[in-house]
Amino acid sequence: MLITQAQARGFSIIVVTGALAMIGLVTMAAWPLVQDHSRRAALSADRALALSEAERALDAAECEIAIATGTPPRRGCAGVRDAARAAALNPITLAGFRPGQCGDALCSPLTGQTAQGLSDLLTTADKARAVPAALAETWREPAQPARYVIEPIPDALPGEWAQAGTARAPSLFRITAVGFGLTEKVTVMLQSVYRPQADKP
Repeated sequence: MLITQAQARGFSIIVVTGALAMIGLVTMAAWPLVQDHSRRAALSADRALALSEAERALDAAECEIAIATGTPPRRGCAGVRDAARAAALNPITLAGFRPGQCGDALCSPLTGQTAQGLSDLLTTADKARAVPAALAETWREPAQPARYVIEPIPDALPGEWAQAGTARAPSLFRITAVGFGLTEKVTVMLQSVYRPQADKP
């Protein structure tokens, strides 16, 4: 009788020890998956912040162009028209754009250049226009403020004919905006094309 109880207890200890060992192995195998999931969740939240900031920069640029060109702005766009900025952003004269140069968020890249490369958009805000972070998001402040640059593009397809003696067609504006996440390495770059209402030069 004593031998049977001792054997039963010994067998129970072996079963419990084996079960604990299996649970430990499963936990150790699952641990990298848990860490990977947590990294992915953090990266996803970081990317969402960068996307939100880039969208805000696009909205700010569109609002600036609308006010400067006299285009009816979208809802929520408020500001005062600045005569110098209005002249610089005139879609017919393009007075603020210098070929091959970028400054004050106005870029005019030559063939083979890009506005984001010419302005060093990802590394510095010197030639771009920065947009302050949203006040509601202070607990998740981006590593750098979102910023944008504006470049003129022709409102014609390549190879399209232009009538001699006709007035120059107003240019469209391509906006390139970048938003940052909690770290500078997480960035989202967006572009949009804006058709302004043309004032007479």
